[in-house]
Amino acid sequence: MNVFIKDSYKGAATNQDGYYVITDIPKGEYEVIASIIGFKMVTQKVTLGESENIRLDFRLNAAVLAGEEVNVSAERIKFQKMVEPSRVTLGMREINAAPAFIEADLFRTIQLLPGVQTLNDFSSALYVRGSTPDQNLILLDGITIYNPYHIGGLFSTFNTDAIKEANFHAGGFPARYGGRMGAILNVISKEGNTEKFEGKTNISLLSAKGVIEGPLPKWKNMKGSWMLAGRKTYFDTFFNLMLKIGGENEFKFPYYFYDYQGKINLDFGDNHRLTYSRFFGDDVLSNKWEDSGDEYFSDSREAKGKFDWRWGNHTNSLTWRWIANPNLILKTFLASSRFRFHIDINNESWYAIEEAGEIFKSYDGYFFDVYDVVSDQSLETELTWIVSDAHTITTGAQIKNVNFDLGMEFKVATFDTTISTKPLEMKSKTGEQSIYFQDRWQMSNKISTQIGGRLSRYSLHDKINIEPRLGLKYFVRDDVAIKLNWGRYYQYLTIANPQDESFRFIDIWMGIPKEYKAPSSDHFILGLEYISDTDIIYRIEVYYKSFDHLLTLKEGSPFEENDQLRFNPINEFYDTDAVASGLEILIKKTTGKYKGWIGYTFAKTEWYTKTDGWYPPKYDRTHTINVVGDWQWTQAIHASTAISFSSGNPFTPILGRYETWQETGRGWWQQSKFLVGEKNSGRYPAYFRWDVGLTKSFKSSWFGPGEYYFQFMNVTNHINNLFYIYQTNNDLLSNNHGKVQRKAFPMFPLLFTFGVRYDF
Repeated sequence: MNVFIKDSYKGAATNQDGYYVITDIPKGEYEVIASIIGFKMVTQKVTLGESENIRLDFRLNAAVLAGEEVNVSAERIKFQKMVEPSRVTLGMREINAAPAFIEADLFRTIQLLPGVQTLNDFSSALYVRGSTPDQNLILLDGITIYNPYHIGGLFSTFNTDAIKEANFHAGGFPARYGGRMGAILNVISKEGNTEKFEGKTNISLLSAKGVIEGPLPKWKNMKGSWMLAGRKTYFDTFFNLMLKIGGENEFKFPYYFYDYQGKINLDFGDNHRLTYSRFFGDDVLSNKWEDSGDEYFSDSREAKGKFDWRWGNHTNSLTWRWIANPNLILKTFLASSRFRFHIDINNESWYAIEEAGEIFKSYDGYFFDVYDVVSDQSLETELTWIVSDAHTITTGAQIKNVNFDLGMEFKVATFDTTISTKPLEMKSKTGEQSIYFQDRWQMSNKISTQIGGRLSRYSLHDKINIEPRLGLKYFVRDDVAIKLNWGRYYQYLTIANPQDESFRFIDIWMGIPKEYKAPSSDHFILGLEYISDTDIIYRIEVYYKSFDHLLTLKEGSPFEENDQLRFNPINEFYDTDAVASGLEILIKKTTGKYKGWIGYTFAKTEWYTKTDGWYPPKYDRTHTINVVGDWQWTQAIHASTAISFSSGNPFTPILGRYETWQETGRGWWQQSKFLVGEKNSGRYPAYFRWDVGLTKSFKSSWFGPGEYYFQFMNVTNHINNLFYIYQTNNDLLSNNHGKVQRKAFPMFPLLFTFGVRYDF
């Protein structure tokens, strides 16, 4: 939210807690305006005495159309005050602006911003300026989220109806953020209504979700608010009901997900606030089976088994904010975050065979157990000192302890024998300690700087790393500014996932082993910004990022000679270097009847290993154009559209096939192998998708105001390649007999979805 004095550009943007300070105001009478896009502006008259401090609290109500004049002033304040480059703040209106796959999704909206690449339609993971998703710091109310996806990455974890705003830093982020070297996404959930009880429901083809909020009972000098949100898919219930109606009782749809989050704010007077935040979410893929009898033999047989796979996040945090005086704010934050996945597979069979009048009983079973648990406990404290209108100093300390427990166990059993093996068992405990300092210095009307840095230590290396940060903003004139940023970033954890996977259901997290150096990255960013008289933002940025000591998982065939099954140790990595560079253009309009943005990205990313040399990673896209539009057609109807075009992703081509003979313990075997080209030397055809959405609001006598929404994905039904399937032509009559042929596996076809939202 932006708060400013009418008929002047003197004001401030609130921080994530809603706190703001406007300094150096002479005594007199003023009108103070609070505004945010998508809400009605609020004005308060105030008389200020000499050296007097006045506290003004604002509460804004949602509006269908925001006032043009107020938003122009608010956007200009943000343009003048913000030094950081590559930062975008998204509110509910902007998150919902783009047409969505089944329901609005924060990550899908961010994917339409410049500098953000996507792997494919089935993934909502963020590849930002050459960085991989594990290099992004994803925060919910300050708590680290390790696997922010549902349905294997198809949707993000966040319930958009519970979001107040999301701050996205594509690079050059300030000193308070550490432990990652890609991008920062800080999601702030709703505070809760302090005045009255209210709620919202949303029913789509995939899920039902809802949010309720209201005030806490007032007692003495204590008051507060609360918010509770939940979501669950019901496609499994619907699908199973249809099967039951059709007479099918055996098969059950095996998947669903759910999540819920809550937040409580408790104010002790005007200066102390306690905030408790919680999130819990799980994906469940589970199926059981039983079988008895044998259709070919009279001998008795029984079998049963199960497949149970669960993964999800569980977070808790407690924050104490103390406003020591209007210019001095202390915040202490205690949080725990746990991500885990667990795959449990077993199959057991019993046989009773009769031979020559005797009954022989047999039993066999196999059991497979894989798990990964990441447990994070963090303590942070931060002090913000608004020294004057020219200086704002922020300093703090962070302590983070992370436990990793990764394992795999196989067990095979008979009546009299049990064989058990653990090919993978890794437990580690890591710690990170850091302190940081930053000064936002308004040197003159023309120049603003943001100077800071971090000192960080990783327990397995026992070394202090220095992470300097420098930002500079120069105003060529009141509406044109140049930004320059440089910073160094270290990361102390990684994922052990195959680099060429097309689908990613879970992330396998681990701390950087002590025998490897900590990955690091340097960011260089140069930008030019212009704000027009009609409040349209024009931004051009060029960037260069270098990466040192990335860890890339070694991949190989699961079989070695003599057909002996082997497992690559999950901590065998290539020491990888990388560079990323690019140019980004953003034109963004946030007010008026027509809103949206146009983004263009030219990007180049290359990795280097001793085995493959320099090559582009699978997510690299050279050119990307995104157009997002939101049109308020009438007071009740608005339409939205999103058009995406990009160069094709790279892949490693198959050039042919050859035959080999291999001697094993069972004789000689003929093997067919593919002859592959250079690593990622091919490119898929260009990607194109056009989505359209339509929303119509209405009034309900039962609940309250609501709206229907209709979404059309890929309206042109353009075929975009996910990957190629290679096979040998075995048709003896074909001219291509024996040759390798490939077929494309497509992404999303034309899809239609609809839903309804209610407020009450």
